[in-house]
Amino acid sequence: MKIIKNMTIASLLVAALLLTSSCGTANLFDCKDGRAKSKCTKRTKDEDARIALDNGDMTTAVALLQELVDAEPEEYTRYPLLAAAYAGKSGFNILNVVSANFGGADSIVKTMTSFLPTPVSKGDGYEDSLTNMNTSVTRLVSIPEDRRAVTSADKYATSAVLQLTLYRAAYAIMLLNKYSYSTTEYDPSKLSSMTAEDAEKILAILSSAAGDSGAGAAARKAQAAIEAQPGATTQEKLAAWSAANPR
Repeated sequence: MKIIKNMTIASLLVAALLLTSSCGTANLFDCKDGRAKSKCTKRTKDEDARIALDNGDMTTAVALLQELVDAEPEEYTRYPLLAAAYAGKSGFNILNVVSANFGGADSIVKTMTSFLPTPVSKGDGYEDSLTNMNTSVTRLVSIPEDRRAVTSADKYATSAVLQLTLYRAAYAIMLLNKYSYSTTEYDPSKLSSMTAEDAEKILAILSSAAGDSGAGAAARKAQAAIEAQPGATTQEKLAAWSAANPR
């Protein structure tokens, strides 16, 4: 599939959604100059949120979309947009995902790490990035399961399924990287400080990835490869797998 190089973050994330507007971003200058063919109206908060996403202003997008979701919690069309905004705040770069090759059991960590923030790049802000990525997952999971299934008639469902797979995988890798880096570089020996709870969480997230190809399949391959490693605990298996598959 040919990818348009100048597609924005918002366009890529919500391509499967039905986007409607009263005046619309394409007609803003016509509206201002009085040259629009149809009556122009004040932009809605939904439109402002999409413009913020398009401009990479994730803080504004989160604020606007969260307000809309709180006001109408059963309007699930906004949830993938809100999840996209939180993922953007985490430092997740969707533009790199488009051309990513999730080809093998070990490639998902290497591939994901290449376009995710690391403890080295984020420093003290890494925990905030982790929280934002986790929030993007929980926002999507809060959509009723039948409304975010591939069989759903809802127009946002395809986008929600794709996003959930990517964000779950990203969160698992970010959590693994939390213990795989020192303050200056990748250091797999740091995995000895991983908690048993986080080790189990990483395995659970990888195994829950959906899809028979791409990131979903790669995540499950990685999960199977980790479980096949020597070690009495999940933590030890993760450490052995990381040592065998350096960045």
